[in-house]
Amino acid sequence: MFRYLIRIPVVVALATLLATVSLTAPAVAQETPIITASLTGNATLVAKGAAVDVEVLYSCSSDVTSASIQVRLTQRVGGGRLTEGSGSTSGLVCDGAEHIAVVRVIGESLAFKKGDAVAQGSMTACNPFCSFLAFSSTVGIR
Repeated sequence: MFRYLIRIPVVVALATLLATVSLTAPAVAQETPIITASLTGNATLVAKGAAVDVEVLYSCSSDVTSASIQVRLTQRVGGGRLTEGSGSTSGLVCDGAEHIAVVRVIGESLAFKKGDAVAQGSMTACNPFCSFLAFSSTVGIR
């Protein structure tokens, strides 16, 4: 009889444990998005140097819900002077394939000119976890 009384709580505890485990939803592992980004090296003068369109080659995994690219451009324009500007774009296509985004960099002081410039950029993509990637290179403004 004593053995029987001990077995009942053990069986009830095991049944409760099994019911809890089977009713608990499995955890879904969410990972940060996979992204790549680099400058193509191509840039185009806009409005007589008021801005420059900078090309960025990028890709992002299809689980991305929002993505953006930012670019900052610095150029020596003569007489020891530098001009700088920045721009960004969002609404990127994220399907795992490579795409080219054109980021319009607006000058902040002096006009840009044809020639080389230093570009620094970054890409952010979220799903809701976020990935961040920084890149830099020289671009040729034509």
